[in-house]
Amino acid sequence: MKIKSEDRTNFVNHDIANSSYEASSRYLMEISFDGSNYGGWQIQPNRESVQGTIEKVLSRLYNYQKIELVGSSRTDAGVHAINFAAAFLVPKSPAIPIGKLKNSLNMMLPSDIKIQTIKEVDLNFHARFFAVGKAYTYVIKLAGATPFSNRYSYAPRHKIDIEAIKKATQYLVGTHDFSSFACAGNPIEDAVRTIYRIDVQTFGDYLTLTYVGSGFLYKMVRSLTGTLLAVGAGKFKAEEVKTLLEAKDRTLGHTTASAGGLFLVKVFYDADELAKFKLTALPYHY
Repeated sequence: MKIKSEDRTNFVNHDIANSSYEASSRYLMEISFDGSNYGGWQIQPNRESVQGTIEKVLSRLYNYQKIELVGSSRTDAGVHAINFAAAFLVPKSPAIPIGKLKNSLNMMLPSDIKIQTIKEVDLNFHARFFAVGKAYTYVIKLAGATPFSNRYSYAPRHKIDIEAIKKATQYLVGTHDFSSFACAGNPIEDAVRTIYRIDVQTFGDYLTLTYVGSGFLYKMVRSLTGTLLAVGAGKFKAEEVKTLLEAKDRTLGHTTASAGGLFLVKVFYDADELAKFKLTALPYHY
């Protein structure tokens, strides 16, 4: 989904104009979190969110001024992140050095949320609209599931044919209408997205599926994973993935994979970094 430049400008101008305080700059943060205890990134009624938790701490640090984080995307309840990106307008007062701000946040935030990096960006920067791509990894435990691995991976009941999964991914790479892999009942104006590649890797007893793309629909990665797992279990032929994709009908798809095995690994703002990215370990070992 392409965002027009004028839409970006209007969004940023509205953000600055409606701030309740005078801003000196804008900071971009990379955030790591265990999503098990949260209803997702975005603030929502009746559930704890990662966004709301961080905003409360930022507000305390900045003399209880209302700080609003703009995230690079949403994440589902239970989904984890290694380097989620979010930005905010920095109040002119009190002035807090970046290093001190990072340390203070990590001391005051719960143990399942940590700030990895903070850097100053252009005042007109937008965490969502300026992203050139994202990488998500789904972790699958092929053998010997434990109570600990179950928190961060999915353990299939059937033996998985990895070569069949690799074959099926070829039909999904490229620019397509991914309506067949969207969230059922969720209206979409534009379901066209671009997947640059899907890396299928093994790390010991773990299989990882890493999706690198321009952007993803709500629950799209989990839906794609559910279909690929069905292929790996022999319930669905690799060639049938192409037919499913072209059908543009979610009702023909397979079960959406559970949230616990999914990690947003990286949000990219540089095309070269996106092109060079390669998963080198299980996400939670980064």
